[in-house]
Amino acid sequence: MLAGVPGALPARAETITLRADAWCPYNCAPGSARPGYVVEIAREVFAARGIEVDYALMPWARALESVRQGKISGVIGATRQEGEDLVFGEEAVGFSSDALAARRGYGFTYRGAESLDGHRLAAVRDYSYEPEIDAYIAAHAEAGEAVSLASGEDVTVQNLRKLLANRVDLVLEDRNVLDYTLAAEGLTGLAESQAISAPEVIHIAFSPADPKAADHAAVLDAGLREMRRSGRLAEILSRYGLTDWTVGHAAAVAPPPGR
Repeated sequence: MLAGVPGALPARAETITLRADAWCPYNCAPGSARPGYVVEIAREVFAARGIEVDYALMPWARALESVRQGKISGVIGATRQEGEDLVFGEEAVGFSSDALAARRGYGFTYRGAESLDGHRLAAVRDYSYEPEIDAYIAAHAEAGEAVSLASGEDVTVQNLRKLLANRVDLVLEDRNVLDYTLAAEGLTGLAESQAISAPEVIHIAFSPADPKAADHAAVLDAGLREMRRSGRLAEILSRYGLTDWTVGHAAAVAPPPGR
């Protein structure tokens, strides 16, 4: 009860729900010491406004469907291309570039989508990649073993295990996610990655069905700018071996500290 107000209950804090599949270092295991740098940013920014962040993992396709329906507040890691109907702020939360991982010594060099012919490719179901790669996947996904599509909450690890078991030849993912996961799983010496696209900005995108979506986007914008000015953003990113994405775009990922 509130002091001096018989029968009154404390006001409940506002909560926003953020979902995505595991995409370290952007968003990682909920409840862990390093839940992902975007999760840490969101929690600090919204906590300063008295808003709690409820973060959990959810398969990407379901997360996008849920945010469009207003079942959740936002998704982590969306591009404007795949979330054109969602609510975006001005500030990005990072840069993403497509990359391919191969077993060390496999000897593959990417030279356009046609160079994937003859190689078994693993990718993530319902992800959006470079347009020519999206077209390649659409054309080959049902053609035997040419393209293997997986879904789930920890799909990057699944696909890398297929790679090292020689069930696929190439794994398509975000460059930072590949490098971070290889380091976190102790696989850096067994596989190598190459970027195959220019960096593209990613965001926390909010639900068009939520009347507070634009306000949440504005709070995130202001909070990110203040964190950058104060140096707090650099502190968070350093925990993941990263530097500010606005400086030289997406920096190379160092091995995750303390693992």
